[in-house]
Amino acid sequence: MTGEAAARSAPRRCLVFDLGGGSGRAILADLDGATIELTEIHRFAGYETSLPDGPAWDLGVLFEGVEAGLAAAARAGGVETVGVDSWGVDFALLAEDGVPVDQPRTHRHERGARGMAALRAEHAMIARTTGAQILPFVTLFHLQDWTANHPAEAARARHVLMIADLVAHHLSGRAACEATLARTSGLVDLATGTWAPELLALAGLEAKPFGAIVPAGTVLGALRDDLACLGLGSVPVVVVAAHDTASAALALACEDDEAFLIAGSWNLLGVEVADGGLPAGAREAGFGLEGGVEERAILVRSLQGLHLLRRLRAAWERRTGEDIPFEAWGRLALAEPPALVVPDLSDPAFMDPADLLETLGTVCPALRRDAPGPVARALYEGLARDVAAGLMAIERLRGHPVRRLRLGGGGARDEALCALVARRTGRPVLAGPVEASAIGNALVQFAALGAFPSITAGRTALRAVMSLRWFEAAQEDHPA
Repeated sequence: MTGEAAARSAPRRCLVFDLGGGSGRAILADLDGATIELTEIHRFAGYETSLPDGPAWDLGVLFEGVEAGLAAAARAGGVETVGVDSWGVDFALLAEDGVPVDQPRTHRHERGARGMAALRAEHAMIARTTGAQILPFVTLFHLQDWTANHPAEAARARHVLMIADLVAHHLSGRAACEATLARTSGLVDLATGTWAPELLALAGLEAKPFGAIVPAGTVLGALRDDLACLGLGSVPVVVVAAHDTASAALALACEDDEAFLIAGSWNLLGVEVADGGLPAGAREAGFGLEGGVEERAILVRSLQGLHLLRRLRAAWERRTGEDIPFEAWGRLALAEPPALVVPDLSDPAFMDPADLLETLGTVCPALRRDAPGPVARALYEGLARDVAAGLMAIERLRGHPVRRLRLGGGGARDEALCALVARRTGRPVLAGPVEASAIGNALVQFAALGAFPSITAGRTALRAVMSLRWFEAAQEDHPA
């Protein structure tokens, strides 16, 4: 990362907490002149658990991992600020004493589907008011079902905090709702940027537990005394672009004629647009409008992603006893000719398949499944076909072409995904950075420290020096 402001500044260091559904990481981000370097110092998992009624989050395990990350940062020499990003939509409700009134459930809990069905008549209004995609994991639908069944606990709620906001509250003792993360809830009015009273009523809660919505770059407060003593001292906790998608989009730094694909367990395809109303036809095309930074928004569509490759690996091992490493599946796919049968991954059967090989056999009975290569190729081509269809929809919605695609996240390492997306979409793919969310998180912290005059200036500097791999649209995608 470069820029005159960065070049003039002394070396700076911040601590990034990048939380995913499977694991969380504490990462040191060092800015020294023209370079930003990331060093993972602690990784923790085990905070996803199961209750009799469904999947849930263990906050004790989550907070222990975060605190271990603080201690690791202190041992590494300290930092100037701390910031947290996480996945969207999931939340916790805290009582007056700061204790959760109920253990948080995950977005995969079946209550979301029940709430979505109960509010079917309101879907068009919800999408129009908030820009949210109408999907069962949206916070509003989970709250609707939960409050209907837990009125006593709902009455005790004094704070509703999304996951990164919850961790920031744990770190600083102060409650605030970061704008990009709040926008994932389906409860924020696009026109005002504040909580929508009519939607809070649908959720079954009063307005009081929903605190102030603050922008990325806000300094929340100092690290709590009992956590400062872990060795970092009273460093500031900075509110970053706390939705990991927004942080990643920030780091990818797309130009106006580019789209992005944040490729991980799920593929998030989108473009940055001026904040405002949902474009005509966007909802019907499966797109929603999520929060960005500095008066930008993200027009985005959620697609199936690389979690299906993990499901394929597990199913293949169960069926054959052969454990093929995750990274080998892409090589197997590229060694195959183009697939004759490509699955439609938008089929609901692929949402949470218990046995992916069995699901593929049901949905695509003509697909060859007796060898790993053909099924891997078909699956990758299914992912690429979804991206191509989404890009065509973006062009229709915006009225001008997408010149190329910037692909970040873990999928930027995957040669097969990058090559087949380039081939299927007919656009060059610029792959990188892999650590897009962590870089976006750090960028906001460095801007808050004054290393850049603004977040936008920082991302412009980042774009100029970003190291990317280029995949041509017409490149050969399998060896001779």
